[in-house]
Amino acid sequence: MPKKPAVLAPLSELYQTALNSCFAVWPILLIRMVYLFLCLMFVLGGTLICFMPLLKNLFDHWNDLGEGNLKSWMSEIDWMGYFGDFHNLIMAALLTAIGITLGGFFWAFFDAAVYSEIHRNQKTGKAFSLKSFLEGGIQKMIPMVGLKCAWVLVGLGMVFVLCFAGVLGVFIAKFLPWWIGLMLAFPAGLIMVFISVVILTALSLSAAFLVDGHGIWDSIKAGIDRAVQHKGRAMGAVLLLGLVYMIFFLAFTGVFTVLAMIPLIGILFGIVKFFVTSLLAIGINIYMSSLSVAIQLEPKEVR
Repeated sequence: MPKKPAVLAPLSELYQTALNSCFAVWPILLIRMVYLFLCLMFVLGGTLICFMPLLKNLFDHWNDLGEGNLKSWMSEIDWMGYFGDFHNLIMAALLTAIGITLGGFFWAFFDAAVYSEIHRNQKTGKAFSLKSFLEGGIQKMIPMVGLKCAWVLVGLGMVFVLCFAGVLGVFIAKFLPWWIGLMLAFPAGLIMVFISVVILTALSLSAAFLVDGHGIWDSIKAGIDRAVQHKGRAMGAVLLLGLVYMIFFLAFTGVFTVLAMIPLIGILFGIVKFFVTSLLAIGINIYMSSLSVAIQLEPKEVR
């Protein structure tokens, strides 16, 4: 007997499931803020270490720097001695490599922990637990590093293909009338947009599949398949979410940018805009993860 087609929930139900899950794991929002603060401090600390001699020179001559002395101070600095010093270059390269490595593992740990905790909540209904959050991050950190590296390879391959297609298209366009080249450019642009949306949707979905026990390449394949299944339903959900976010973001920033120009109290509106937009960006990132898990956990058979 042939299987009945799956009866999929409406998008509103998916959005509601993702929202309920976000409320259940709300401490992740605070942890994300701490995570971003630590990343910022790490970047600033590394910059201070790399440029400490230059900053020390600047601090020592701070009181002497006026409009007329700035150029004089800059001309007196031995730029070639500073940037040409092999020791400084090696130290900067080493700190950069360490920073990228640690940052990559920290990023993978946090993403693995977030997806694992949201997956646990949506699958079992259990509320947030710091212990399970940390355990999920530790257990899935290495696979998540592999997933991100695999996506980098996929991205590099896409860039190569697009560059080759662009060069080939320019070469062919030289032998065609301009209006035919313009007509061919339009569908080619639509194809590029479609591929980009598929990749962005699959990027988030693959992390949801990874924490559910799939392998790295299986997660990527499953993410791409789920993105285009059911007439691109998952892509539609992601695009609609992105559209709503962009409309609200542009409207909010536009209004508060105008209010920030008001004398005296304008700085208060500027501070409010900064914090609200930052929280909104963090929140939409967590909600996107929750929505991806909700799509990944949808039943395949008729309910």
